[in-house]
Amino acid sequence: MKTLILYATKYGTAEVVAQKLSKELDGVVDLVNIMIEPAPSLELYDTVILGGSIYMGRIQKQLTKYMKEHIHELEGKTIGLYICAAHPEERKRQIELQQAFPDSLNRKAAVKAILGYVINFEKMKLIDKLIMRKVKGDSNSNAEFYENRIRSFCQSLHA
Repeated sequence: MKTLILYATKYGTAEVVAQKLSKELDGVVDLVNIMIEPAPSLELYDTVILGGSIYMGRIQKQLTKYMKEHIHELEGKTIGLYICAAHPEERKRQIELQQAFPDSLNRKAAVKAILGYVINFEKMKLIDKLIMRKVKGDSNSNAEFYENRIRSFCQSLHA
């Protein structure tokens, strides 16, 4: 079995999660950051995991564009979907998860999850800092990766 984890990341959080997922999965796992390298042919893979981080309620446009261009190929694969999201309200994070991916992939996905977040004010651009302060209510950096969800995600993918 061969798995592709195709992710988009601005500050590296989705990449950390992709690496954590790859360690939990059996078989050959390839990781590709679609923001800096081209995606390989999907013909090579049985399973495709798509993931990214949420900024201003949206996943990265490079991942969205890829999904639109390859939707029919993706629909023929076992699919896992994840986001990294730090909104303080779980209900809003669930909405972000649903809205991050096309409806057909949401319906097809074997598993979907919010797998963690990092808020690092020191790395952020000014506009991102201002937005995050407004949403979060403070300017404290913090991070959390949901290790139990990551393990469960991998187990559910091939159940």
